Amino acid sequence: MLFSAVFELATLTSMAGAIDNGVARTPPMGWSTWNKLRCNFNDDVLLGVAAAMKTSGLVEAGYSTLNIDDCWPLRQRAEDGHLPEDPAKFPTGMRNFSSELGKRGLGLGIYTSHGNLTCQKFPGSYGYEEIDAKMYADWDVKFVKNDWCSHRSGYPTVPDLDAFEAMRDALNRTGKPMVYSVHWNYWNTKGPTCDFKVSCPLPDVANMWRIGGDIKARWSSVLQLIDLDAPLAGNAGPGRWNDADMMEVGNGMSEDQDRAHFSMWCMLASPLVAGNDVRTMSETTRQILTNKHAIAVNQDPLGKQATVVADDTSAQTQVWAKKLATPAGSWAVALLNRGTVSQNITANFDAFEALEPSSFEVLDLWADATSLGVHTDFITASVPATAAAMYKLVPKSVSTVLV
Repeated sequence: MLFSAVFELATLTSMAGAIDNGVARTPPMGWSTWNKLRCNFNDDVLLGVAAAMKTSGLVEAGYSTLNIDDCWPLRQRAEDGHLPEDPAKFPTGMRNFSSELGKRGLGLGIYTSHGNLTCQKFPGSYGYEEIDAKMYADWDVKFVKNDWCSHRSGYPTVPDLDAFEAMRDALNRTGKPMVYSVHWNYWNTKGPTCDFKVSCPLPDVANMWRIGGDIKARWSSVLQLIDLDAPLAGNAGPGRWNDADMMEVGNGMSEDQDRAHFSMWCMLASPLVAGNDVRTMSETTRQILTNKHAIAVNQDPLGKQATVVADDTSAQTQVWAKKLATPAGSWAVALLNRGTVSQNITANFDAFEALEPSSFEVLDLWADATSLGVHTDFITASVPATAAAMYKLVPKSVSTVLV
């Protein structure tokens, strides 16, 4: 393990043209400022968020970065090209703020844009990738989001892929592993699919990439992103993830919808970036976001993204399956009811390459992995409207091993 980590770090500077930077071996987890704070934050506010992440159990559950989105720097660069943080927001400097986050068990995530300007018209990184990457390394940044903004009519043309690759290479050359997230110009990919190294080169460019438009706290938005992500499973794996966007859990949908939303992000191996106000969240929201059994499915080291194994379009129900690393032969299964009435949904085991054995102990992941006993050939459950059930299936021969 130690030799492997040292080798990965030592080779970062020679990996231009690749994103194999040794990080994000499981989907990244964190919290983003954008949904609840927009541009209205400073170091005191963010340290209050960090404290809430710690006391609520989010940090212990694996949410490891506090990601500052747009609006953190000054409106223009210094003469030497350096981009200073806004001193009104970070009076003791970003490096000190990063250190304070570290004391609370969190790493710093930072935001930029691949163009000349960010979405909120702060300076972007185009042409300044080396300077910015070195600055992030000095700040001990753990996560870099490179957005896709200010590139349309009226703004200077930016070669999208070249710009994203320039930041990738600059980050590699710092010798410091940082998760690299990009918001790709998804409308220009061939699609609706984005096959690995065919219509979409992003697995070589970033550790994670947005696959759709900005999420909204609406059930229809969640379903739309699930549908966009469904054909992209071949792109996902350790170090590279389809990003369905930050989560809207706790932002106004029903409890069933929040639980289904979280279940599907875990099944899809999407990065888990919370977007609610963790300082005031309800106990229900906290329990959803910290469900260790669902998170274990998301963080499974095999790195598989779930696929649809049964789709009843008339009933608006789906069965999703995701192969797991341990115990051998185990699966995560989600029964998704997209419709407006409660329905029985059946998962047939032979639909997801599980013919031998055909008997599984079924663990209900939303009931603290309570065993529902051994099931042979299939499992059926009544699932409320706009909701999901989520299970772990353990082969009968190893059914005593729990999550």
